Amino acid sequence: MTISGNPDITLYNNPLPRGCELCRLGSKLVVFISGECGDSCYYCPVSSERFNKDRMFANEMEVKELMDYIYESYRMNALGAGITGGDPILALSKVTELIGMFKDEFGESFHIHLYTSGRYVTNDVLKELVDVGLDEIRFHPLKEEYKEAIRKALKYDLDVGIEIPSIPGDRERIVELIKWAEKEGVKFVNLNEMELNDRNFFQLNSRGMKVGHGITGAKGSFETAREVINEFKEKEITVHYCSSVYKDVVETRTRFLRTIRFSSKAYEDFTGEGTIVRAIVKGKVDGLIYGERIGKNLYSFYPGVIDELISKYDVSEVKIVEEHPDSRRLKVSERLIYSKPQQTSYSS
Repeated sequence: MTISGNPDITLYNNPLPRGCELCRLGSKLVVFISGECGDSCYYCPVSSERFNKDRMFANEMEVKELMDYIYESYRMNALGAGITGGDPILALSKVTELIGMFKDEFGESFHIHLYTSGRYVTNDVLKELVDVGLDEIRFHPLKEEYKEAIRKALKYDLDVGIEIPSIPGDRERIVELIKWAEKEGVKFVNLNEMELNDRNFFQLNSRGMKVGHGITGAKGSFETAREVINEFKEKEITVHYCSSVYKDVVETRTRFLRTIRFSSKAYEDFTGEGTIVRAIVKGKVDGLIYGERIGKNLYSFYPGVIDELISKYDVSEVKIVEEHPDSRRLKVSERLIYSKPQQTSYSS
C-alpha cells in the first residue's frame, strides 16, 4: 500500500472514514454542543470563550436553540454533522434530541459523528445514541480505563474510531495505542496536528513546543504522525493525519464556498478564499435591479455595477466590503472606492 495525501495538509494509508470524507467536501456542520468536560487536557485547543462553558455553536455562530442547527444546515446544504465539545456525553439529552431532529429533517443518509473521551460512555448511553441514529463515534482515550468504552462501542452498529493529537516525540505511545485498536477491531485512528492557541500556549510552550507549521501547528507534530503512518502503511486499520492547516484553511474555506454556493444572494460576488464581496452604496438610487435596500439611502449592490450606478444616480459614497459568508457576516476588509466631490461655494 502507498500513503496518500499531501504532507502539508493530510496523509492516510487507507480510505478515510465517512465523517472525514464529508469534511473534505466542506459539507459537515460543526456542532459544538457544550464546552463542559470532566477532563482537562493540557493541549486542549478549545478556546477560552467555549472551554468548560455551557454554550452552543453551529459552525462559528453561537446559537440558543437546537432548531438553529437545522437552519444553519440548510444554509450550507450540509450532508452531515460532527458533534463535539467539551464532551458531548455530558449534554446527552440535547445530543440525542438533536440527532433525532437531523434524521427527521434530512433523512437517514445525513451522516452524524460524535467525539468523546469515553469517560461517561456506558452501554445505556451507546444504546440511546444508536437508537436515535448516530453513525460514527470517535474516542479520545485519555486514560487506560477509557478504553473499556471503546470495547463497548464495538458491540454496536457504529463505525468506531480513535482521534488523538500527534504529540511531538510521542511516537511509541501512539503506535502502542494503534496496535491495541487494530487488535480490538477499531476502524480508524485520526492523528490531529497539535495546535497552539491563546489558551493552551503556556502549557505547550512550557513543554518546549513552538509553532512550526502554518499559523498554529506545533513543530514536530507532523514528523511524529508521518513516522506512525509509515509503520502502519501495510495494515488494514486506517491511520489518518489531519493538519492544522487543513482544519483552519482548507476545510473552513471549502465549507464557506459551499455556503456561498447555496445561500449567497444574486448581488453578492465571492473570492476563491470563500469570502463574500459586495458594494455598500450611500445615495438616492431608484429601482433596485441589482441589489437591496439595507437602510435609509443605503444599499447593497453587486460590485460590477458601481460605475453604472455612479453615472446614473446621486451616489455619495461607495465601499467594497469583504465578509465571511456564515450567519455572523464577520467583516474581513472594507475599503472606500468612491466619495462624491464636495461642491465649494464662493461668495463675493
